[in-house]
This record gives sequence, C-alpha cells and structure tokens, in this order.
Amino acid sequence: MKSIATILLIFLSTQAFAQLSISCTYREVCLWNDNSETFEDCKGYEENSLFKINPDETMFIHTTETIQSAYYINEKEVDEESGVMIYSVESDVGNEYVYFFDLEHDEIRVAAEIDGEMVMIRFMVKKAWTKKERSGKKNKLRELNSVNRDRRM
Repeated sequence: MKSIATILLIFLSTQAFAQLSISCTYREVCLWNDNSETFEDCKGYEENSLFKINPDETMFIHTTETIQSAYYINEKEVDEESGVMIYSVESDVGNEYVYFFDLEHDEIRVAAEIDGEMVMIRFMVKKAWTKKERSGKKNKLRELNSVNRDRRM
C-alpha cells in the first residue's frame, strides 16, 4: 500500500490530475483537550465510505451508507516534507473544514468545530486509485478474456 501511496503522491504533484478515489473502512472522532493541547478521548467504529476528488481538484464527494456530501475546495496545498494534501473546504451545507489526505499513512484527517468543540475525525484508508489506473486494469481484463475466448474456439 505504501508504494501505491507514493506513486499517487508523485502523480498528484503533476499537472495532469485524474479523478482520485479513496475507500475507507473505519472512522474515529477525537476531542481537543485545551490543557494538554492534544486530541484525545477518541471513539471509533467501522464504516465503509468513499471519497472521490474531481480531476480539477475543485471539489470532492464523500459517500457513506447513509449520506452523500459535497465539499468545495477553497484552498489547496501539498506539504513538501510529508506529501500530505491539505484542502480548506466548504461543505454543501456551508460548514468549513480542513482535510488532510495522508495517503502515505493510509488515513484522512479532518479538523472541524462541532457544537463549539474542536474535533479531529480520522478515516482509515483501505485503498486509493485513479480512474486512469482502473481503466487500464479493465482493458487488461478485456484483453485476457479475449485471448481466453480465442483459445477455446
């Protein structure tokens, strides 16, 4: 998974950005402690979800079993040292968040203020891929199926 993340980070740093899809399997919510200046009291649960970042990096969609939300990217940067993609976004209902896509460590982190409290939401990444990679795999499968069909005839 680390090599895929590295390849994706290199690919994402180029001008030709393809749609990026990221599936996740777990969500964790941690509360900010002003005294210790750390996130703690983390509670998590299994949850399958999918993030899809559009090719122009102007928005992404996050889909869970119960809801689909759109996030409009206002600012974006890539941390040169860690390779983390940082997006300042506004949701389709007007809430503001900062998303940290850390594919090297297989997680997405979100900084948010919920009911007046600062929280961090972490999503554990199962897999990340681009539409271009997926198309290439489909073409290879078609070729294999065609060869197998020809052999049977």
